[in-house]
Amino acid sequence: MFIRKTRTVNRQTGKIYFNFQLVESYRTPRGPRQRILLSLGSDLDLIKEECNTLAHRIEEIIYGQQSLFTYPEKIETLAQTFAKQWINAQSTEPIEKPPEEFKSIDINTIEQSEARSIGVEHILLHLVHEIKLPQKLQRMGMTEKEVKLSIASIIARAVAPGSERATLHWLNYNSALGELIDIDFRTISLDSFYKISDQLLNHKPQLESYLETTQREIHGYKSTMILYDLTNTYMEGQAKENPKAKRGRSKEKRSDCPLVTLGLVINEQGFPIRSEFLPGNISEPSTLKQSLQLLSDPNELFHPTIILDAGIATEANLLWLRQQKYTYIVSARQKPPTEELVTEPITIEESDIKVALVKNQIDEEERWLYCESQAKTTTTNAMRALLQKRFETDLKKIADGLAKPKGRKQYNKITERMGRLKEKHRHISHCYEIEIVPSPDGKTALSISWTARAEKIENKLNGHYFLRTNLLKGPLELWDLYNSIRTIEDIFRFMKTDLGMRPVHHQKGHRVDGHIWITLLAYHLIKSCLYQLQKRGIKGNWKTIRTWMSTRVRVTTTARTAEGEILHYRSTTKPEALHKKIYEALGIGSLAGKIKKFLAKI
Repeated sequence: MFIRKTRTVNRQTGKIYFNFQLVESYRTPRGPRQRILLSLGSDLDLIKEECNTLAHRIEEIIYGQQSLFTYPEKIETLAQTFAKQWINAQSTEPIEKPPEEFKSIDINTIEQSEARSIGVEHILLHLVHEIKLPQKLQRMGMTEKEVKLSIASIIARAVAPGSERATLHWLNYNSALGELIDIDFRTISLDSFYKISDQLLNHKPQLESYLETTQREIHGYKSTMILYDLTNTYMEGQAKENPKAKRGRSKEKRSDCPLVTLGLVINEQGFPIRSEFLPGNISEPSTLKQSLQLLSDPNELFHPTIILDAGIATEANLLWLRQQKYTYIVSARQKPPTEELVTEPITIEESDIKVALVKNQIDEEERWLYCESQAKTTTTNAMRALLQKRFETDLKKIADGLAKPKGRKQYNKITERMGRLKEKHRHISHCYEIEIVPSPDGKTALSISWTARAEKIENKLNGHYFLRTNLLKGPLELWDLYNSIRTIEDIFRFMKTDLGMRPVHHQKGHRVDGHIWITLLAYHLIKSCLYQLQKRGIKGNWKTIRTWMSTRVRVTTTARTAEGEILHYRSTTKPEALHKKIYEALGIGSLAGKIKKFLAKI
């Protein structure tokens, strides 16, 4: 074998193109001839001697010859890539019921290589076809190749979250997804994945509407509740080209970084319905009307129940919800007009939560629910004690400094220092009465004393809170409804920790949005998988399912036959009992990838 460089001239433009080909010489009755085995592309950046070395190494791999030398990493990587391409091109797929075929092999020559995961990919690809996503993408104008790259981006985010560069590496060296959807990712450029991200983002409104309808039809549920909340994620770098990148209050305590906010609307089953990408410093209450207006259908009389956290449940928003005929249940931002209970506290089974309705004579449209948690009481007591200890320790440091020879004593400086201290401990400092005694001339401070106001501390941190609602339901029903707000909190946590939404490394605005949008598309597949598994009694989380299925791989087995040939046999490992259990629960066949075989005659 050798590598030949060919030269082609475009007759219309006069532009010159070069192409590299892997060529093999062979004998015929009419003399020696040459045949092209494989096109190696136009960007083979090798000198002539390196081309000869590469051709020799490819021949060694194909015919199973032992190498006497260690090849440079660049040559070895190219040789493995091109040898695999040629072997795959020559490999045949057996018919459904192939005849028996026996070969005598030297067991000492058996080798296995190119192990690639296929278990999780097989499940996710089934779910992609279940929601008919390829057909939808084609109807939106995507080519067959673009559809495959879209599917690959989404599945990669679900299995191995990372940047586009990390996704391409995973598809090339860790996953057999390319074999399932018939595409060689080694021929795909990194820029192609950036472009696919942009395309998927451009189709976001149509895809969101389509997925909401399709998931509801497949799983047969009806959305009667809507959960809405916001979270933010931080970005590495300055993100100067992203107008949404703003500094604000970071959920991950990374206010030193630019932030971008995700507003998400989900139903009670946990399936995303709508999403918005907002500036990092957005005010939570201001986003509610816009989000719900996107959901509203003027021809539909039914309005779902809205469940909100305290950050969005302002008086203005609640008034707007009532005017729009929405029912709601929210965490109250303030105390009720009266805390007089109209029902006896009820303890929720298998929980330490007590709930009771509160009397409300001011507004007949609303009801208030008193909630008390023993676990929260224990936690808040500990937090309260810690806050008090820290504040009083700092107070004592200032007071002790007045008695030290070199301690700061100026009255104006002490008051300034006290102001900074109160701001530092703002969660507890307003619960204290502090007195600074000045000297007769008012220039120095003589002493500092403080008293904790027990009633204020008790009211600030306690184990109970209130919910507001305009639903005519009992305490237990109201608590169960509001408790579903944890669903959206779990989704945010999952997307940040398991789906790589935190941090974002992109700097351009549309690329950041595209990164988050692909994360949401991946979550759609994951949620569909877990929803079906849970209905069949399998309650593992996605990390567990992913770990279970990761042990099923595709592998290439090579061996020398008695006739001196080299057998290349590409197949998927046999599914184990746990794999079959997952497949059966999802209604998936266990066949993942076709068998390919090739006999290289030496």
